[in-house]
Amino acid sequence: MEAAAGHRLDDAAVGLARAIYRETDGNPFFVSEVLRHLTETGAIRQDAEGRWIAEDSLAAMALPDSVREVIGARVLRLGKEAGGVLSVASVIGRDFDLDLLARVTTTSDDDLLDILDAAAAVALVREVADTGRYSFSHALIQHTLYENLGHNRRARAHRQVAEALEDLCGGNPGSRVGELARHWTSATQPIDLTKAIGYSRQAGDAALAALAPADALRYYAQALDLYPRATDLDPVMGVDLAIGLGIAQRQTGDPAFRDTLLGASRQASDVGDTPRLVAAAVANNRGFVSAAGALDADKVEVLEMALDRLSANAPDRALVLATLCQELQFGRDPERRQALADEAVTIARAAGDDALLVRVLNYAFNPLRVAQALPWYTEALARATHLRDPVQLFLAADRGAAASCLAGDIDEMDRCLEIMGSTVETLNQPSLTWVLTFVRATRAQIAGDTDLAEQLATEAFQIGTEGGEPDAAVIFGAQAAIVSLQRGTMGDLVPFIAQAAADSPGLPAFVAALAVAYSEGDRLDEARHLLEEFEATDFDLPMDGTWLTGMVSYSDAAIECHEPRYAGPLFDRLSPWADTWSTTSGPTAEGPISHYLGGLATVLGRYDEADAYFAHSAASSARVHAKFFAARTNLLWGRMLAERRGPGDIDKARELLMRAHTVSMAHGYATVDRRAEAALQLLDI
Repeated sequence: MEAAAGHRLDDAAVGLARAIYRETDGNPFFVSEVLRHLTETGAIRQDAEGRWIAEDSLAAMALPDSVREVIGARVLRLGKEAGGVLSVASVIGRDFDLDLLARVTTTSDDDLLDILDAAAAVALVREVADTGRYSFSHALIQHTLYENLGHNRRARAHRQVAEALEDLCGGNPGSRVGELARHWTSATQPIDLTKAIGYSRQAGDAALAALAPADALRYYAQALDLYPRATDLDPVMGVDLAIGLGIAQRQTGDPAFRDTLLGASRQASDVGDTPRLVAAAVANNRGFVSAAGALDADKVEVLEMALDRLSANAPDRALVLATLCQELQFGRDPERRQALADEAVTIARAAGDDALLVRVLNYAFNPLRVAQALPWYTEALARATHLRDPVQLFLAADRGAAASCLAGDIDEMDRCLEIMGSTVETLNQPSLTWVLTFVRATRAQIAGDTDLAEQLATEAFQIGTEGGEPDAAVIFGAQAAIVSLQRGTMGDLVPFIAQAAADSPGLPAFVAALAVAYSEGDRLDEARHLLEEFEATDFDLPMDGTWLTGMVSYSDAAIECHEPRYAGPLFDRLSPWADTWSTTSGPTAEGPISHYLGGLATVLGRYDEADAYFAHSAASSARVHAKFFAARTNLLWGRMLAERRGPGDIDKARELLMRAHTVSMAHGYATVDRRAEAALQLLDI
């Protein structure tokens, strides 16, 4: 393909090359004829730069006459009976088994083997050793025989194959349910619609259970396409198909899942089917809040509708409560969220269902309730491991990564990331891949590796955008801000952060980030103005996953502005968190809270307290090799000692500032480097 094109193939062209290989098995004549045919029909063409691009999938393209003629001649030489048998085999598929072919053609085993031996001798088929199965040598051979049958004969043959397969399976299709769905769907006669829809649904259910959502999507869509033509189906079948389709869409990264499942919820409500209403409502989530800083009113309405129809102790109620708790993550009613979480866990434990309890623990998780968060994620992780549920294992590990970061236990965070990585490889679901990638970016922030953090944040943004994640841009913006803070370029991002704050009123932490950007750019009057506005709210932020980030960001600005008026209230609100780290529960990490308490205590003139907090922050950062946070703490610590000027303070200040300067210069932490150098010069005055 590259030789014919005259240039290196891009990913799309490599995909076409692989498709041609699958069709032709690399046969030189077939390859050259197919390429010539694709060019002549315009299916592949040169763009303005002379690069070859494909206009359509190979499966949708008619076969070139030259290939038809070669294959037709080979089949014709075998005789009419052999041609009929091979045509039926082409309906079964590229791979076909002897037992099924014998049932459909009513040919004896000996005669069938003679025909297949003769076909193998002219390279039309080949035997798959020790399996009782055969395969067409090239997909083109199967396609040619199949197309030559004509529409009506194909439909009749599909029905004969479906009936023979039902007889062969004896009412237990197992792994062959997908074949039954395909054949009954292709039969297309009105009498066959019920079976076509039923088997397609079973195949979709089986594909979801087998972690093959792309296959499930095809089966459910196939069934829903046929459903309006059926006259004797139970009306709730349409709800079941829509729920299955929505789940498959969600797992394949299609944002249409939201509307599909909302529609299924309302259909279930209309027919008075509470179990299906619940199933659709709880399926309509990606394992965490629908969008950072936003409330999905439609989802909340459906969940509350489901709650109204469930009895107080119904096990399903636990899952609805936990999902609603998750959807209400952003807002000013933490008491209600906690009440929902507690009720959900109580019901789930009483039900004695491990699978239910794991989901409830994951959905109702709140990292800010540290005493509860650590045991909850530990229990969820253990139960999901025992159940071998990879999705819930991923979610439990994700919660564990957030809780461990908050606790400053970065070794445990790394363990959780390893679990997330191994499950993503198994699941290959875009939404989970996106989460893993941006949490890895957060881990790079903690390490102070700005290049890796930027690379991973960008990869996450691309994955999230392609997967239709509604907050992909918001999370990328937050991560880009942290990278710029560490590099010392955050002051340049003032216009972008201001726009993010305006676009995301549900995330007031962006306003706090703007205050930091002003202070980083030495625009202290503007930083003070935002602190004054925050003071007017009595330093109040919603107690959600961004609360700590917002509070430490305002603290950053207050420290650089050296304003006791703001430092005191901020110190009081943060002091209960002295032993934790600041994090937004996934996308960002801002280092030990003790760092900010030390800075605020310095502004307040409480130097001995500041000394203790800085010592704690330095030890915490050193323990996990957090280079940026260590350098930043050494900067503030050195400046505090220079201000206090107690016995030995100047020498220790010089040592700390030199350390901050050396590390920052080596790793590109420009603002820390500049401020450390300025502080060192002041020591000599």
